Amino acid sequence: MKVVLVCLVGVFATLVAFTSGELAQICLPPVPFCLLENNCVCTSKKSPIPTEETPQLISLTFSESVTDDLYTNLWAPLLLGRTNPDGAPISATFFVPHEYTDYRRVHDLYANGFEIGVNSITSNYSELYWATASVDTLVQEFDGQRTIISHFATIPGEDIVGVRTPQLQLQGDVSIDAFVAAGFEYDSSWSSTSLDPYFPYTLDYLSHQECRLGTTCPIQSHPGFWVAPIIDRRRYTDRSWVDCNNLSTCYVNGTSDEIAEWLLRGIEQERSGNRAPITLIVPSDWFRMIYNSYLGFAKFLDTVGTMDDVFLVNLKQVVDWAKNPVPLSEFKTAVTTPETECHRNTCKLRTAAGEVRYLTLCVRDGGGYCPDVYPWLGNPLGEIQKEA
Repeated sequence: MKVVLVCLVGVFATLVAFTSGELAQICLPPVPFCLLENNCVCTSKKSPIPTEETPQLISLTFSESVTDDLYTNLWAPLLLGRTNPDGAPISATFFVPHEYTDYRRVHDLYANGFEIGVNSITSNYSELYWATASVDTLVQEFDGQRTIISHFATIPGEDIVGVRTPQLQLQGDVSIDAFVAAGFEYDSSWSSTSLDPYFPYTLDYLSHQECRLGTTCPIQSHPGFWVAPIIDRRRYTDRSWVDCNNLSTCYVNGTSDEIAEWLLRGIEQERSGNRAPITLIVPSDWFRMIYNSYLGFAKFLDTVGTMDDVFLVNLKQVVDWAKNPVPLSEFKTAVTTPETECHRNTCKLRTAAGEVRYLTLCVRDGGGYCPDVYPWLGNPLGEIQKEA
């Protein structure tokens, strides 16, 4: 027993040695200092209001390059023209990476009331890159991408408040430190099992959410920074249930009715349970990989549209509700359609390595503006770097 205790103390000391901030305390209610009015919420599976009065919120989220093809042939036909029970248009969240993104179409999404978030500049596929990146590098990745989106899609930077890491690869406190330093409001990179439907919470206190294999989770206190958990979906295979955190990894095949029914069963699990907000990650390759998926998803959205207690909202709306949890009878989505100017321009540019890239962007005054070089990490505006 003494040996075990010594080992545990040694591990804890190691954790302390490699963290620079204040270790988060365990949130054991009642916590008199963690109050909603102070922008503090502990991890919980319990709704902040009576369950039967809680609106069921669903966020469709997308984390890939915004292209003209995807906008024209997938997202616009599926999403535009649908309304919530309050009569307002539905919304969703697009976490936008940089390369191959058409910023004119990012502007169009924003102008139609969809939330625009950040998914980094490089979208580096290396797990080691995200596991070892410094705070400064991550600030360049995510705050730099916000600068790119704001500048080239003519979207106010203050409206871009959410972040999701590529491949959901959090680096614990390093990632959160970078997000806080960059002024983001919430992260949606942390998945939870289908049996652990958490409501949004802040990182003032230590999270109870499971730290999944391959992920480093924060252990320090980050007051006022929100987590919008991703609750896994479930699929039945080989006589057992398997969790999956995006539609592409669920591999549910069948007729369009069967696919719609599977999606609806997942919604009903939360709707008849604690009514925690649901986040669906919807990759475009799911529609290419799974036959009948497009029609099945459309039928799913059609059915959801008939439910008077279910709202399709963006993640900022979910976090805003968590900050002010009003009952179903008072909940309003009220998506605003901002008036912003965008004149399309396509630029032929070169990267620092000399490769050709085409960048489609917005110009406010109708001129033919192009950056000097292809915007990238450390140079989000694509300016010629002058030697000191």
